[in-house]
Amino acid sequence: SGKSVRNIAKLINLSHSTVHCVLKRFKEENWIENKVRKGRPAKLTKRYQRFIIRKFVKDPCLSALKVSTEFNEKCSTSISPETVRRLLRAAGLNERYARRKFFVSAKNRKLRLSFTKSMLNKPETYWNNVLFVDESKFYIFGSDGRIMVWRRKNEELNPKNLVGTVKYGGGGVFV
Repeated sequence: SGKSVRNIAKLINLSHSTVHCVLKRFKEENWIENKVRKGRPAKLTKRYQRFIIRKFVKDPCLSALKVSTEFNEKCSTSISPETVRRLLRAAGLNERYARRKFFVSAKNRKLRLSFTKSMLNKPETYWNNVLFVDESKFYIFGSDGRIMVWRRKNEELNPKNLVGTVKYGGGGVFV
């Protein structure tokens, strides 16, 4: 359309050398897309990849070993656990330790939210009569081993990615 390579590069926010190469390829071959490159073909189809990723999004506590074993039993293709891990990392899922958080039921969650909203608009004089104590009680609950989950960045407090704890879980200590 009569524009220079540098003007086109500024418009589409690419380097002028990239624009030059694309225009040159289009003039020579009437084709813009990259040619098919050599290399080993992917072992998993796009559909199988989506299937595996969906399994880990639904249940982040699964292990790559279990999923690869299950996949090998059901499908004709055999994959290693490392293939599953590589696929998950490429999809933005990383293996992290699950955060520990006390268990709150859905009913109790609604009650807490309504209580908090009712306290938001209390006057300052109300809070002068409230006693704040800095003691904390720590409970011992369940295994001391840590649970691993596959999750995306900033999903650490998603209820699927938490390990629940309960009151009176094997005793406790006041600090």
